[in-house]
Amino acid sequence: MADTTITRRLLLRPVDMLSFRDGRSFGPSQQADSGLPYPQTLAGAIRTYLLKAHGVNVREFGNRVRKYGSFDDALGQYGDPVKGLRGMQIRGPWLSMDGQLVLPIPSNVRTQKSSNGVQEPRQIFRLDPKRTLPPGWNHREPGLRPLWYYGRESLKSVSGYITMRGLRIFLEGGVPSEEDIVRKEMLYSIDRRVGIGIDFKQKTANEGMIYTAGMLALKPNVAFCAEVTGIPSLIMPLCQEGVLMKFGGEGRYVEISEHDAPLWPDVSHGTGDGHLLFLTTPAWFNGWKPDNLKCIAASVSHSDGISGWDFARGGPKPNRFMVPAGTVYFLPKNAHIPRSLVERHDVLAGWGHYLKGNWNYV
Repeated sequence: MADTTITRRLLLRPVDMLSFRDGRSFGPSQQADSGLPYPQTLAGAIRTYLLKAHGVNVREFGNRVRKYGSFDDALGQYGDPVKGLRGMQIRGPWLSMDGQLVLPIPSNVRTQKSSNGVQEPRQIFRLDPKRTLPPGWNHREPGLRPLWYYGRESLKSVSGYITMRGLRIFLEGGVPSEEDIVRKEMLYSIDRRVGIGIDFKQKTANEGMIYTAGMLALKPNVAFCAEVTGIPSLIMPLCQEGVLMKFGGEGRYVEISEHDAPLWPDVSHGTGDGHLLFLTTPAWFNGWKPDNLKCIAASVSHSDGISGWDFARGGPKPNRFMVPAGTVYFLPKNAHIPRSLVERHDVLAGWGHYLKGNWNYV
């Protein structure tokens, strides 16, 4: 009997500090700080681990990718369960604090600017589409409405992350509270180290080869979370006790365990004037939204240029400007919502994951 697919949620707890960098070269007298991992980093680490766990020589597999021209075609040269990697879906990574997911704050959430430099308890606001168009409104596309808030407060963007409780409130059309906002300083910091290049022949330091590297240090109660969907015989090596997996650069490891946090909040049957889509991971649309998505409004911050290293092909990946996680699209009530917003290969690698919610006119 053929395997049916199962989904497992995994917790990735760092054994040490981690390093995640882009595909740009790095040399002496330079400083390179780690960022947070992107979906392709997680997908690459898990796929590599599973290939090795099932006895595949990774270097030989890389040669086959170059020979046959694609990841899927190279996998076709193997039998079960390895060829199941072609349909395995990996979602994440997201941050988890005290066993609960925290996600990037929706980009239409605002807070009041402090007066006279005094930091007071913040009140949280949200911007939603305006029912009536203001005079002189210059829309980007026909039918687009501005995001609005009726009030006298001077507002600014909110940085950080939102708890699952706050996210449910937001997806139901409400406004999360200050207690639902998590500052990034509560989740991680950058630990900067000074290093020097070594002449391996002379066993001495290379003069002038000093560099600075910033490593990602998660707080003790923080880890990464991911979801993997695939056939059981393929993904079970990830579900064993005490699994160690390389994640990111510098040969650093994470310990993997199964994660029993609650599933995503389901508010798809809520009431509102329309539906919204909230991106939990970045996505590439060749623009600011999918071509087949009819929007009434959108909250999209600056795009992220994302590259990386293609291990199989032995070179950098093409740079793509991604719509960031936290982006919100406002759709009409009767809008068709596609099953996926990005192409299949991006879906399988974790790009473009979204949650549905509701919104109301202001």
